Amino acid sequence: MISMLGNALQVVAMVVALAAAVVLLAGLKMRREALVNAGYLLVFANLVALTAAVAIILACFVTENMSLLYVVSNHPQDTSSLRLLYQVAGVWAGRQGSLLFWTWLIALFTGATAWRRLSRTDDLTTAALGVAEIVVALFVATLVFSESNNPFVPTPAEYLNADGALAQQVGGMNPLLLHWAMVLHPPATFIGYAGVTIPFAYALAALITGDTSARWVELADRTAVFSFIFLTIGMALGAVWAYVVLGWGGFWAWDAVENASLMSWLTAIAMIHSFTMYRKRGCFKRWSMAAATVTFIFVVLGTFITRSGLVQSVHAFAEDPVSTYFFLGIMVAAGLSFVLLLAWRARQIGDADETESLASKAGTYYLTNLVCVVGAVLVAYLTVSSALPAILPLGGQVVSAGVYNAVARPATALFALMMAVCPLLGWRKTDGAAFGRAFRVPAVIGAALFCVLTFHFATELVPAYDADIAAGGDVAAALTEQGPRLYYLALAELSFLAASLLLATSLYLLARGVRGRMNKGDNALVAIFNLFRRSPAQAGGYLCHLGCAVALIGLVGSGMFVTERTVALEPEVGSTAQVGDYSITFAESTDTFDEQDNRVMTVALQIARTGTGPAEGYDGVVIPEGDEWLGTLAPSVEVAASTQQQTLHASVKSFASEDLFVAFQGLNADGSLSISVKVNPLISVLWAGGVICVAGIVLAFAPRRATPLIAADEREAARA
Repeated sequence: MISMLGNALQVVAMVVALAAAVVLLAGLKMRREALVNAGYLLVFANLVALTAAVAIILACFVTENMSLLYVVSNHPQDTSSLRLLYQVAGVWAGRQGSLLFWTWLIALFTGATAWRRLSRTDDLTTAALGVAEIVVALFVATLVFSESNNPFVPTPAEYLNADGALAQQVGGMNPLLLHWAMVLHPPATFIGYAGVTIPFAYALAALITGDTSARWVELADRTAVFSFIFLTIGMALGAVWAYVVLGWGGFWAWDAVENASLMSWLTAIAMIHSFTMYRKRGCFKRWSMAAATVTFIFVVLGTFITRSGLVQSVHAFAEDPVSTYFFLGIMVAAGLSFVLLLAWRARQIGDADETESLASKAGTYYLTNLVCVVGAVLVAYLTVSSALPAILPLGGQVVSAGVYNAVARPATALFALMMAVCPLLGWRKTDGAAFGRAFRVPAVIGAALFCVLTFHFATELVPAYDADIAAGGDVAAALTEQGPRLYYLALAELSFLAASLLLATSLYLLARGVRGRMNKGDNALVAIFNLFRRSPAQAGGYLCHLGCAVALIGLVGSGMFVTERTVALEPEVGSTAQVGDYSITFAESTDTFDEQDNRVMTVALQIARTGTGPAEGYDGVVIPEGDEWLGTLAPSVEVAASTQQQTLHASVKSFASEDLFVAFQGLNADGSLSISVKVNPLISVLWAGGVICVAGIVLAFAPRRATPLIAADEREAARA
């Protein structure tokens, strides 16, 4: 019964979405207000049908109703206090539910757009809703016409007892997903993915209606920024989950699914910056439309990669021909529609996207767009290279993480330098003397910060690099692959220089805005509050840039200078290994079974820092004389009873300048314990930068209350 109801709702949603698109576009063409109003009502009806479908899945998880195979395959086998959250997360934990959830979110954004414009319908929104409903219909079609995508497939009778309970322990949520970050990461990402449908729909609507004024950007801008917020949060939470849960000590592996998020995030940056130029200067019209379209295409490309079997990934789903053809068709249709409509309206656009000088705000915005789009295309190409013909560059080859890093690291440093100088340039061209005066203070602050970072670099990071090279093995080979020592270290210094200047410029501009408010009579705290209240877009943007600078500092340390060793400890009290400045001493081990009969093997390790404290013992374990005892870490290995899947639960001890990451990887052939140890420099700085960056974007999203005041003293630098 539940299966039949869910399938019926999906069919209804598909038919209603198609009907809504036809009625809206027909009403627009025929200038019939009654048809337009009917189209709006059909948009809401489609949302109701999909909401009911999602509610059924959610109810089955929460009530442990096993009549749907999707619920059997993804129900959490967990008894902790987070069980209810994991049950909710089951809605998007698997292939079928995540696609339904994503489709519902697109319908939700479309419904919200219709509701916002219901009392004052306009041609742009009517056309945009028609485009969005076509997207919804195509997404629902992948659920309806593909059994492997359908969350309402009934559970086989042999899996269930007469009372509806599972006859045997089958399926269940992947143990790796039983973490708070994975409760939040997928929905945040899907919100971002779904939201970019609206700017794309408005871009096509502008071409359909011929209204190429800034109006469509004004209607789509806040949804674009809102989506970018969640794309950023989703990537950050995914990095946290990878670092804490997967047990390998990193946060980004250039996996195909990670790359899918990065592609759309990069092009979303280009989209938002283009929208700013469109609104403020009346230019970048083609850029805005193209960036909105490309961002949508890359979002679809991400799910195409994960569902088509095109590339191998630990996050990818099994190959499904229906998904392959549908999502490929959506990408082709979106791109072709944009190109044809753009050609049709080319004369009406009348836009001069060119800039007078690259040494200007407009020029750096143009370069920003170019870097972001080219970077996204390059990441996409490298991601799918293994599936390309051998006659193409890298065709048929799986690209290593080192190749991505070799391209991304210098590009990121140069991009940060561009971000540092852009706010101080004039709009069309820059007066050199004015720029020099504006850049003087940030240059001094940046130089001081760079000196501090260089001292840390020389005393901590360079010795770690040299020790890794001297140790040999895979770590040394990976570092050598990135280039000669001089180049590698110079690249790190260039990144620190770029981060220093970007941080200094952002602080300077924020401080200047606060000073301007204080000159009007506000005290410091009130001035800061009013700065973000009255100029949220600019102030939030500068805060976001500041967060990017902080994050770049963390990226250099935690991405380029990680000390990594795998050591073998004898399971004897007092057995010790040395990694960097830390000694790892075996204390005890346990081998138990939890309430779900999962085997959990735990190792207690005493951690000390070499040569920094008096000799002492702890729980019968004597650490080397002169070492400072830092505490106990207890990494473990969990083996699921139902699937025998092994999950590593690492232990992390965080310090101000670095993390000590320890993972127990099981027993070696000789009975010794395999312990993976990583020292991750400046990783807490990376997390802090991410938080600041998200805070800046959120503040920039705040309602605009007045003409920006932050740049009151910027006029001289901005003269053109």
